[in-house]
Amino acid sequence: MDKKSPNTEDRRSSERQPSSDSLANESRVLYSLLQGSPIPTFVIDSDHRVICWNRALEELSGIPAEDVFGTRQQWRAFYTTKRPCMADLLVAEAFDGIERWYTGKYQKSHLVEEAYEATDFFPDLGEKGRWLRFTAAAVRDADGTLVGAVETLEDITERRNAEEALIESESKLKSVIQGFPISAFLIGRDHEVVQWNRALEELSGIPEREVIGTRDHWRAFYKKKRPCMADLLVDRALDKISHWYTGKASKSPLIEEAYEATDFFPDLGNSGRWLRFTAAAVRSSQGSLIGAIETLEDITENKKAEQDLRKAHDGLEIRVRERTKELIESTRALKAEVVERRQTEQKLKKRERELKVKSDNLEEVNTALKVLLKQREEDKRELEEKILANVKEILLPYVDKLKRTKLDEHQLANLNVIETNLNNIISPFIRSLTAKYLDLTPREVQVATLVKEGKTTKEIAELLHSSTAAVDFHRNNIRVKLGLKNKKANLRTHLMSYL
Repeated sequence: MDKKSPNTEDRRSSERQPSSDSLANESRVLYSLLQGSPIPTFVIDSDHRVICWNRALEELSGIPAEDVFGTRQQWRAFYTTKRPCMADLLVAEAFDGIERWYTGKYQKSHLVEEAYEATDFFPDLGEKGRWLRFTAAAVRDADGTLVGAVETLEDITERRNAEEALIESESKLKSVIQGFPISAFLIGRDHEVVQWNRALEELSGIPEREVIGTRDHWRAFYKKKRPCMADLLVDRALDKISHWYTGKASKSPLIEEAYEATDFFPDLGNSGRWLRFTAAAVRSSQGSLIGAIETLEDITENKKAEQDLRKAHDGLEIRVRERTKELIESTRALKAEVVERRQTEQKLKKRERELKVKSDNLEEVNTALKVLLKQREEDKRELEEKILANVKEILLPYVDKLKRTKLDEHQLANLNVIETNLNNIISPFIRSLTAKYLDLTPREVQVATLVKEGKTTKEIAELLHSSTAAVDFHRNNIRVKLGLKNKKANLRTHLMSYL
């Protein structure tokens, strides 16, 4: 058998091993990849010295690569005092140290061998500290020898802050709904109850613990299972609203994607209850549908009062018709009597009797007019009380609901003006002011109202979509008409005296 020469074996061995030029080229490519990576990364050797500190980490830490390259100061990017990074613990194979330094914050990687990942807050990173998710992995050579470790870091501060803000927002929403004086419940996309406030517990007699996480919210209102209005909005089955609430539901004029209705629920309470309820779709900040909220207001007493008022009105109409009939019959009798007396008495006596009859008629008409005028005043007072009740119980609650929605500053300002004007409608201020100074124009009344509320000239101009010069002009006219011209009296203090 032929023996192979040593030179032949050496050549074949050298062909299997990469050349030093090839290794250097691969190292440069790897270094370029790490430097160009958008993920902050550093690499340390087996002696814990930094051998790579990429540009993304320079930007995150504010430390240039030349300041740490070849040193053991990688800790400076994250801590104020010297301590090991996770990569140092892997190089030292001090796995028990990972538990010590990252208690409750780390886990072994499910994707990379000899790698650990963790999430932590670094208060000294940046101006207000940063949340980082970082992964450290051991680096071994072709023979399996540990030669260093690589650690990558991901800045998750914005995501973490968003998650915390969402949790806080959900907590606030729950507190707001629980504190509602109006009964309310909230369901998710899966129709399961997410919120069931105390007012609804009292109205329905069903405690929150029995319905949270279930689809049994219908039990509060019906004997048999059927969709509530909130369910129809979650399913986007708007065409079915008229089926389940025929002649009782309408689209809300105030809230987008909301419907309202009034109905009698015979199974609610001892003898049934009248409810005015509104259901509105709930969307995420990205605009996706995440559920629906339904509020319910018990208006049973209002309904009873309306029914009693209707009965009283019908009874009054009957009495008026009966009295009118009596007056007509009486008038006919008097006319007949006058005709009969004219035939039997002299012309003078007939004239006297005619005058007396007319006088009597006028007196009766006057009495009837007094009765009607008195009734008119009572009807007027009753109408004013009803308007006052409607503003307080119907309009102002919806204004309060709107104020709890997400409005920009300008919308909120306009809403405050609406609320102020509604309150002024039912307050004595406007009546007192216009009664004493009837020559104030409507615009001057608006300006006077806002001055009384403490608004500045600039704020009034913005609310009335006018100029500050126009507002100053109206303020000067008001002072003249109130007798304050050339006086040092404060206009707002003077207007407050009309409350």
